[in-house]
Amino acid sequence: FGCAGRQLLSSTLGGGGMVSLSETIITSIQGLSSERDDWRSLEKALEDKAVQLGQNVGLIDNILLQLSPEQHAIGCVFVLHVKANNIPPAGVDQWDPMFVQQVKRVIMGGSTDQLHFVKRQVCDICRVFTEHCRTGGTSSSMLGVRVLVTAVEKVRDSPEHLTMIHADALQLALVAKMVKPVLCLLQQRVLHVSKDCMQPRDFLLYFYYGGMCFAAIKEMSKALDMFQLAFTMPAQSLNEIMVETYKKFVLVSLIVHGDVQTLPKYTANLVQRFNKNCCAEYNEIATACYTHEVTEVQSCVEKHKAVMQRDNNYGLAKQVLEAVYSRNIQRLTQTFVTLSLGDISEQVKLGDAAQAKKRVLDMIERNMIVATIDEQMGMVSFDTEPDKTSSQQLLLRLTAQIQTSMELNNKLRAVDEQMSTSAAYLGKISIQERQSRWGEATDFGNGDEMLVSDSEKPPGFNFGGGRSA
Repeated sequence: FGCAGRQLLSSTLGGGGMVSLSETIITSIQGLSSERDDWRSLEKALEDKAVQLGQNVGLIDNILLQLSPEQHAIGCVFVLHVKANNIPPAGVDQWDPMFVQQVKRVIMGGSTDQLHFVKRQVCDICRVFTEHCRTGGTSSSMLGVRVLVTAVEKVRDSPEHLTMIHADALQLALVAKMVKPVLCLLQQRVLHVSKDCMQPRDFLLYFYYGGMCFAAIKEMSKALDMFQLAFTMPAQSLNEIMVETYKKFVLVSLIVHGDVQTLPKYTANLVQRFNKNCCAEYNEIATACYTHEVTEVQSCVEKHKAVMQRDNNYGLAKQVLEAVYSRNIQRLTQTFVTLSLGDISEQVKLGDAAQAKKRVLDMIERNMIVATIDEQMGMVSFDTEPDKTSSQQLLLRLTAQIQTSMELNNKLRAVDEQMSTSAAYLGKISIQERQSRWGEATDFGNGDEMLVSDSEKPPGFNFGGGRSA
């Protein structure tokens, strides 16, 4: 069929004006889609018609109706790619619901092999699709989340590969306030990056949005890890996304640990310098938390309320205040064996014994403390020993973590062996050694870096944990 397909291609594309543009494209797609050997010829033929089809965008909807995504996914993607490049950009009250439905039909019903073959175009379409879904509101964003998760599964080289669609899926999940469908993407370990359709911005946005998704479901430790991975990536200039990420990192770190965690040694110097200047209000809240005084933290949060609201981080800031209450109760367990609810309320600066009881019960439920409450006497008995019934769960968790560590160790060994034989890596190392030996500069940072003007903030708006009170 390959030879017949090529003859068909020649007759349909070389027949002058005898057939219309739409008929030419449809015939080519239908004739060259069934055999994998013809896909490259089909791709080239369709690329040659891209400009002409772009000048006749009105034909696209009719062409798509005559194609089957399951059999003609490459052709459908080509046609949608042309449409995505020529329709007006999504804006306030301006989006294309038909385009959204067309992308859904192709992604959900398209052949996995064919979609993977044109994954670069699929990624471009998904970026435009994301903008239109976001503009369309909550219902279209909810639809878009499932479409993008499916797109990721179909175009990635392996479950461990990161694509630009990951960030788009997470963004829509935050807009739709529907995080559960994207947890499968966040829980999958990422070890590779699809270089042909990834930019540093996509890498940053994946960890930025990923941290916000974890924060939305109160998985603060995981959110903290995601934020840290975003702003500690190698950089020669500061990106606005890194600044926004660091702000959330400070607040989440205060929630989880009660202080701002020390940055890793590999964090770029310019990131550490500029973050201190760009995030002064956040650093001031952190300083207030070091005092363990509720009133001081509350005063500082209210002082910078306007800044927190502007950054959509006010919800996280209020959670910092709540964490100070909980941490002060934890500190009491280190001093007292029993304590009345009234005393707890007084020492922690809660309103009354009822609020103290509610907070203690919540902390017991979340395994933050081990305690029992005598409601009749109004006394709380603290225990430093965890419940023995949780020992089995602890053992299972420890076993799973050991298994994960062993798998990572094996992967690191494999990567180390691969790098040790890489000519490009060895050449780079030899250059660095030569520069070090002769005293040449090896660090591009000279203290004069500025915020780059072409850096983008996360698209749309900051969905911060600030949206939850």
